[in-house]
Amino acid sequence: MRQVPVLAALGVLMLALGGGVQAQEIQKYWVYCIDGKTSVEMWDLEQMKVRRGSNVCQLYEDTSVSGATDWMNDNFPSGTCRCRR
Repeated sequence: MRQVPVLAALGVLMLALGGGVQAQEIQKYWVYCIDGKTSVEMWDLEQMKVRRGSNVCQLYEDTSVSGATDWMNDNFPSGTCRCRR
């Protein structure tokens, strides 16, 4: 029964050192129409409007850059787009 106190002590030590179980945030990638051209970015719409101005609209969201890029190329092969107003 010596294992239980050792495991308990190890668990307390891990928590004290910040090694507890933490949820990992999932990275997201968005496809935007920016001034008539498509682009894959890692910033949300609010951040994009601050960075690029008001002529930005979100077209798609994915958890991988390759998924977002594939979607953009499949749906906007010319690279041109238009935001609805």
